[in-house]
Amino acid sequence: MKTALILGATSDIGMHIAEGLAKRNYNILFTGRNQKLLDELKNRLQKYDVEAADFVFDVEDFSVHKKFYDSFTVKPEVVFCCIGYYEDQARARLEYGETARTINVNLTGIVSILNIISNDFEKRRSGSIVVLSSVAGERGRQLNYIYGSAKAGLTVYLSGLRNYLYKSNISVTTVKLGPVYTKMSEGHNLMPVITLKPEIAAEKIIRAGLKKKDIVYILWVWRYIMLIIKLIPEFIFKRLSPF
Repeated sequence: MKTALILGATSDIGMHIAEGLAKRNYNILFTGRNQKLLDELKNRLQKYDVEAADFVFDVEDFSVHKKFYDSFTVKPEVVFCCIGYYEDQARARLEYGETARTINVNLTGIVSILNIISNDFEKRRSGSIVVLSSVAGERGRQLNYIYGSAKAGLTVYLSGLRNYLYKSNISVTTVKLGPVYTKMSEGHNLMPVITLKPEIAAEKIIRAGLKKKDIVYILWVWRYIMLIIKLIPEFIFKRLSPF
C-alpha cells in the first residue's frame, strides 16, 4: 500500500483530497496548524481501511522543516501540497507582517519544505509532487497583487523543479486553481459558473496528480480567461477598474 503526504490537509480542499486518496487505498500522513481540525480529519478517515497519522506543522517555522520530514519512518510516494493563505490584501499592503505572512505561507515556506522532500525523492529516483498554485499568479492585479506575486513565484519554482527532477523520474504537477467555495474565499463575490465546490476540485486535483500531469487548470475555462487577461496591453490594463 502506498503512502501519501498531504501538507495543509485541514483546508477544505485538503480534507477532500485526504478522503479521495483513502478511497484509493493510500495510507495518509497529513498536516495542519490546528489540532482540532486534524482530529476531525482523522475521524473522517477512520471509515477507510488505511493507516492515517496527523502532524502539527507550521510552514512558517523554517527551523523545523527538515526535522519534521526526517521523522517519518515511512516516506511518502506522493505529496499533495494544499498550503495557502489569503487574507485582507489592503492590510498586506499596509502592514509588513501581513505581507511577510502572505509570502512565507504561499511561497518561501512551501519552497523550503519541497526542497527537502524533492531531495529525498531524487535520491530514491521516484515520487510525485502535486502543488496548488493559482491563476492569480499569471498577472498582477490591483486586488491581490501581493498574493498573486507569491503564487507567481511558486509557479516558476515548480516549473524549474519539474525540469530538474525529470531525469530522476519524478513528476511535479502545478495545479492552477481559480475560485473555489472554501473558508479562504468567504466574503468574496464569486461567480458560480466559474467557481468549483471543494469536493469537485479535490477529485480533479487527485486525478491530475496521479496521472502525473505537468500543469493543470482545474476548471478549463480559466485557461482562456487568463489568456485574454494576459493579452491586454499594459497601457490599457493599468487603467482598468478592480476585477
